[in-house]
Amino acid sequence: MKAVILAAGRGSRMRPLTDKIPKPLVKISGRSFLEHIVESLIDFVDEIIVVVGYRGDQIIDFLNKKYYGMSFKFERQETLNGTGPALLLAKKYFSDHERFFIVYGDELLTKQDVEHCLVHEFSWLCRHFDYPQNSAVITLDKAGRISSITEKPKMPTSNLVAGGLILASSDIFNYQIVVCHAKEIYLTDMMSEFIHTNDVYLIPGVDNLSFSTVYDIDKFNNRK
Repeated sequence: MKAVILAAGRGSRMRPLTDKIPKPLVKISGRSFLEHIVESLIDFVDEIIVVVGYRGDQIIDFLNKKYYGMSFKFERQETLNGTGPALLLAKKYFSDHERFFIVYGDELLTKQDVEHCLVHEFSWLCRHFDYPQNSAVITLDKAGRISSITEKPKMPTSNLVAGGLILASSDIFNYQIVVCHAKEIYLTDMMSEFIHTNDVYLIPGVDNLSFSTVYDIDKFNNRK
């Protein structure tokens, strides 16, 4: 199985930590986001495609040195216009209907998260947020399948938000990206189409876990 890590963004809200390093290399609990991600995936995948952009050479050097011998492929997102176009850069690595993981480069991933996702054919790590307005809000049907996704709604219909680990298939590349938000095109627009033709199950993650600002990092590292 393969995984795609989306690690191209600037992480502007994480400044000043991201002035000199990309957000996926920011440390949380003594290890970078990328270390948490790769070490959670390493028992389940045999190839990782990493989409880089802002300070991408640092990510490439880090992964090749830290995980020497592991199979990485790298794609550069020259225009940082969202997670949707970033994912499309990985299309050439997949055969028809091939299952794979999609991971956001700032997800605090664990092996248990990966294992739980693999219980289903398709799944999405999600979590409860007290204030979901700035996230991708999801709704569920009675069977625990994701029935809708709305990016940053003004009036959220639930407190469940999409996290940064998805188990999907290469069928996702067949959906055209048509929705644009503030010049960024979101992967959630593609997943909105994917869930209409596939059963995607919610996998519960840690409530209110988000790393948008330096304060979030400090709050997590200082928790008891």
